[in-house]
Amino acid sequence: MLRVGSGCSPIPDLSGNSQAAWIMNNISSTNSLSVSVRIYRALLVAYPKKFREHYETQLVQVFRDSFRDEYHRRGMSGVIDLWLHICVDLFVTALMERIMEGSQFMFSPKVILWGGVAGVFSGMFWMMMGLAPSTGGAAIVLALVLGLGGLVSLYSRQAGRGGRLGLAGLALGIIGTVLELATLWWFVTAFSGSTYIEINSRIEREPVLAARVTLIMFLAFVTMGIGLALLGVASLRTKTLPRWRGLPLGMGLLNILLGITGWLIYYVPLSQGRNPWNPWNPGDYVVPFVVTVLLGLGWIGLGTMLATEADAQIPVAQPPPDSA
Repeated sequence: MLRVGSGCSPIPDLSGNSQAAWIMNNISSTNSLSVSVRIYRALLVAYPKKFREHYETQLVQVFRDSFRDEYHRRGMSGVIDLWLHICVDLFVTALMERIMEGSQFMFSPKVILWGGVAGVFSGMFWMMMGLAPSTGGAAIVLALVLGLGGLVSLYSRQAGRGGRLGLAGLALGIIGTVLELATLWWFVTAFSGSTYIEINSRIEREPVLAARVTLIMFLAFVTMGIGLALLGVASLRTKTLPRWRGLPLGMGLLNILLGITGWLIYYVPLSQGRNPWNPWNPGDYVVPFVVTVLLGLGWIGLGTMLATEADAQIPVAQPPPDSA
């Protein structure tokens, strides 16, 4: 016997109850697939228009086939896993496609110039945060925001020759920066206070929450560091910087070191119910202080070089096929 409608499939010869259960299961699968395809098609708006015109049909077909396969193999748990994978993949690839779409604008000397200037100011705020910790909150926000300009300037300087390695570095740098800013806002909201003593007491009352926020904060630093290091490796491979070609890679490693030391100094005690700020031990903060100052000097040097060499001609090239 065949089901009525398009895509007819045979109904097995089962007893009345089993056959009814089989039919209901297939109706549920069809409805879930229909709704999921509509949602997935709507999410594809994240991609640039030209990309959708070329690949939307194929992407929807692959999603439809994957959904059917996961549903029949593992049921709803398979569908949930598929959606988690789809959302992560769509976010990353859509971001990269959007960046590539605007690449011609990004490779202009003006972008390199003003991004370099932003990098210089970012370095100044990094140094301010290290030398005057009392300005830490406002200084780190400005350093991170202006650092985005420096990342874009460095990527633009590669003029497309960094390939997927450079693009992945830019994407990770942006993701890490946004995550860091969001976590700082979370920390300020959760542990706000008019005095240092009041903030300290709130942290001691909720060390578990403080530990979670701190962990995400320093994971964001590591993510930023990996992104900057990848941009640095791409710059070394393409030789797009006139001098100090290893500087971006070194700055990326410094970011990673800052994340690791912050994890050891802040997260580990908080996860054990101890407050790392009480009692205050200046000796524990020598490494973060040095790393922060070095990051500031690095951004000032890199930003100055990018701004002063913005007009240097570098031919725009397509990413090499083996750059992945």
